[in-house]
Amino acid sequence: MFIGKTQFWMAFIFISIALSTVFGRYYCGFACPINTLIRPVRWISKKLGITKKDVPKIFKTEKPRWVLFSIFLVGLGYTIYTIKIGEKFPLPIFIITIGLITTFFVNEKTWHRYLCPWGVLFSFTGRFAKFGLMSLNSCTSCTLCEKICPGDAIKVESNGSEIDTTHCLVCLECQTSCPSNSLTYKSLKEKNKI
Repeated sequence: MFIGKTQFWMAFIFISIALSTVFGRYYCGFACPINTLIRPVRWISKKLGITKKDVPKIFKTEKPRWVLFSIFLVGLGYTIYTIKIGEKFPLPIFIITIGLITTFFVNEKTWHRYLCPWGVLFSFTGRFAKFGLMSLNSCTSCTLCEKICPGDAIKVESNGSEIDTTHCLVCLECQTSCPSNSLTYKSLKEKNKI
């Protein structure tokens, strides 16, 4: 039963990685179990008044991300091997545990943007997305979307927000929190028309 679920979930992830070339990283925003579990952790932290550290500088060097991704590839290969021989290797449990432990101590951007090994794969395909979030002319450059973005994918300039589809999780948190309703999900071909 476990092996069957693992096969299904891995197939779903790889299909989502392929589809992110069209729709962006919707898996990260709506289907990822780590992100689903991080949300209540964030809510509890806010209620308890816990202030988390910002993204540590060492993670912004990208080295830890690639080290973790290399270990992940070995684990992924071993997981595929164990499925073939009918055994179990709980790779998803390990990744979820690491993700949750990370977000207990530091800002969740650390995990989403710099450490998540699945995120590395999604970032490759997400940059080619045909649909995504974009800023409208009504943007007031208040920077709220930049602060709230868990993927560290938004940079606010004086003329509006720029959203990087490589790292945008399509979680829509920026859209729902925007006071001027200036963010919308649509075809990126229309970007230059707005």
